[in-house]
Amino acid sequence: MPVTKTDKILRELLTDLAAGKLGVPGDRFLTTRELTTLKDVSLKTAFHIIGELKESGVIQKTGRDYRIVRLTPPQRQENSRMLLGFMATCLESPYFAKLACHAEEFAHSIGASLIIASSNYDFKTECERLKMFCRQGVSGIMICPWASTPEEESFYNTLDVPYVMLGRRLESVDCDAVLVNNQKAAQQMAEHLIEQGIKEFAYIGQAGKQHDQRLLGFRAGLLEHGILLPQDRIVQADYNSPEQCRADMARLLRKKHGGRLGVFCYHDLFATRAINLCHELEIRVPEEVAIAGFDDLPIASEIYPPLTTVSYPVRDIARLAFETLYTRIKFHSLNTGVCRYLDSTLIIRKSSVMPQKGMQK
Repeated sequence: MPVTKTDKILRELLTDLAAGKLGVPGDRFLTTRELTTLKDVSLKTAFHIIGELKESGVIQKTGRDYRIVRLTPPQRQENSRMLLGFMATCLESPYFAKLACHAEEFAHSIGASLIIASSNYDFKTECERLKMFCRQGVSGIMICPWASTPEEESFYNTLDVPYVMLGRRLESVDCDAVLVNNQKAAQQMAEHLIEQGIKEFAYIGQAGKQHDQRLLGFRAGLLEHGILLPQDRIVQADYNSPEQCRADMARLLRKKHGGRLGVFCYHDLFATRAINLCHELEIRVPEEVAIAGFDDLPIASEIYPPLTTVSYPVRDIARLAFETLYTRIKFHSLNTGVCRYLDSTLIIRKSSVMPQKGMQK
């Protein structure tokens, strides 16, 4: 049955409410006249839409106004049989472990249960575990996807439950996603390293990862200044193979450079390995090699020298993903392909900044 304009508007409003675009719980909701102007509908249609939202429990009449109420209601008994799934990429990673922990927190806050699994950087494993979630009777799934080809991406369209993706947006999959603007953050990192007077650059990425937005952003940031990133300065490392990872990094770091080398790493775990390896090879950080990461894990501020990195609100990623998924389940609304980007912050520490004269250790 075709989707009517009224149904489409209802879905848009539910999505905007879940994302907080129309206010937070307790804020005044749109009046019927404001709704007619915003959505270009008649007063009759606006009254009908507001009635549907009231019936759904997302707004309630308080005095003369309608007020926004919580999309994740406190009636725990109502959701006590709800089962959700969370697919991480690698639970040994502090980032994914933290993300899963927050997702579990939000699920428990409404009385629902959460099954957590990991693909361990393997698409076939991810498929098997997502199918397992469906056999277990989950109502919806939060997915950190590992698919790298259009053929692999098509698998997600076979899932018969609502799902939301975290951390990546897949071009051929029409679903909601919550992520950091990786390209923008990587471009800012390139700008920072250039500001340090660095002329030569390298990138350490994750093996098997296609369409790496951090690499694309880093390259774009360098290109804005007329700097090319040669292919032989790009290492695709496998974090789960420590010896091979170490060998690949060592080859990069040992290469002769005309000046300081700026190394941007896909995540902080690669960056901290690179710093430790520099210590072993007696390469001075940041005097000879400046190193930067991504994620701002706790180890970033503990290693020496402390790591320059990109920070972003992991809890907010989990919250937005959970609220979006819960809205899909509760109101039986379809995926709309809405992508929500969270802002990131560049955290500048000593691993990329030359010490001032007289301050060297």
